Amino acid sequence: MTWRVFQHEAMATFCELTLAGVDAGYARQAAAAAFRELDRLESELSLFIESSDVARANRLAGGESLVIGEDAMQCLALAAGVAAATGRAFDPAYASEPDPAQPAGAPPFTLDPDTHRLTSRSQRLQLDLGAVGKGYALDRMAEVLADWGVTSACLNLGGSSALALDAPPDEKGWRVGLGEGEHHREFPLVRAALSGSGVVVKGAHLQDPRTGRPATRTTRVWALAPEAATADALSTAFFVMTDDEVVAFCSAHPDLGAAVTAPDGRVLLQGALDRLTG
Repeated sequence: MTWRVFQHEAMATFCELTLAGVDAGYARQAAAAAFRELDRLESELSLFIESSDVARANRLAGGESLVIGEDAMQCLALAAGVAAATGRAFDPAYASEPDPAQPAGAPPFTLDPDTHRLTSRSQRLQLDLGAVGKGYALDRMAEVLADWGVTSACLNLGGSSALALDAPPDEKGWRVGLGEGEHHREFPLVRAALSGSGVVVKGAHLQDPRTGRPATRTTRVWALAPEAATADALSTAFFVMTDDEVVAFCSAHPDLGAAVTAPDGRVLLQGALDRLTG
């Protein structure tokens, strides 16, 4: 079986698509369509593009609102859901400055899906979808590939987020790895996403939204979920959570999994990830 591999730069990193069972010319066209979707999403979700929905939202004064696009609405709604599920171990608005006129614990922003309106409830709203946007983009790119009839593929964005679709012919799944050196392990993923968070690439950049202080963890973690956006957000949450909190979370959500690197380099698996066999 020949696999077609295509690469593209976006979101300040690289994206790699591996397509199986597709003619070379057709695969190139399908990949190009998926990359166009990636570029479009970057223009709507990036914190660093002044015309993006996120950048526009961050210029709102407290109580002001604006209409945002479908993708920003969906991504923010998903992020808000993960924030609630993790007790704000993940929060795309953690850096926002609270409005003293709002009740203690009030959300920094609200969403109205019917009117596509986002309203700031902060004195200074500071949204950042960097920890969920890449995964969201992979999910949308998979939809584009499906429109082209491509269902067997593995999508990788930045080397930290991977989304596996249907397995290649004669394979159990797309082999995606985690861990380092002798502790490296690979898993056959099908219709699942694996995302990692750590300090190797960007240093100690992750902050615990619950305390406002830098995360104390120094070893890499991974999250497994059916969708890439959820896995992306959860890997950030798991990085700031304690090991016991990660275990409890996976026990309460059987379709999700986690991997935590122990100080000696061993990778400890939890939940759905522990049930995968390679």
